[in-house]
Amino acid sequence: MVSTVASTTQFTKIGSGSEPTIDASNVVWTNNGNIHVYNLTTKEDVIINSSVAFHPAISGNKLVWYDESTGVPKLAVYDLKTGARSDVTEDVDSYSVPAIYGNRIVWSANSGVYMRDISTSTQTRIADGNSPDIYDDMISYESGSAEDTPQIYVYNITTKQAVDVSQYGDNLASHICDDKVIWSDFYTRLGNIRMYDIAANQQIEVTTGDDMTGYDTGGSIDIDGDRIVYLKHNDLGSTDSGDVYVYNITTEKSKQLSSGNSAQTPVVSGNVVAWSDSGSIHIMSLETQV
Repeated sequence: MVSTVASTTQFTKIGSGSEPTIDASNVVWTNNGNIHVYNLTTKEDVIINSSVAFHPAISGNKLVWYDESTGVPKLAVYDLKTGARSDVTEDVDSYSVPAIYGNRIVWSANSGVYMRDISTSTQTRIADGNSPDIYDDMISYESGSAEDTPQIYVYNITTKQAVDVSQYGDNLASHICDDKVIWSDFYTRLGNIRMYDIAANQQIEVTTGDDMTGYDTGGSIDIDGDRIVYLKHNDLGSTDSGDVYVYNITTEKSKQLSSGNSAQTPVVSGNVVAWSDSGSIHIMSLETQV
């Protein structure tokens, strides 16, 4: 991996809050229990009222988040086009974090991975595991017994078969896009990022280090197309924040986008990266970056 620092900081604040997520022209985040949907084209910020909302995810016009406004854990599903809202209450616990692709939602509860087709209201338990992500007909998730460290699996919805793509390490926080799966391996210090190319049947190390210096790039990661965004932790006493980097899969080059070690939860879609920083939501165009 070749790493460089961005020569200029060209990010824009679009709101206040945390936990941004992004899909195409919309950036979504939470603030004071409400959901914000910011359109990158019109620059309009729409607020969806919900007193206790966390972990939003978006795909097209479909939005989902963890909701506890009634005191009972549930997933709220919202259609940005029609304004229709529904709730998923079965097999949801206080640790459920949803991901969505098209009409399919995935999440984990009580150490089980679940999928729901919101177009048919059909819900299925996929596997034992946690923290799933979904792209097209593939679901990635982590799973391990009490004696073993977590491994990353990819489940094919069509064939109903799961494959261990990590095979070793202490692996968490998987994300999947196209035929690429990424995750953080915490075997050494605060982790390094690994990627599995499904088509090539090959595992690649995205961030590098050694047993002495460590990697320190675990936790908050995301992937879209040819780009991976992640945090590099400069302060080992505060692993929830760091500096945002973007890695280009084709060129194998990584570039630093933010400084100050205070950024959190970076996400990417197309040429836009979003992250939170000290209660602010920032976006940056990658057209002039990597």
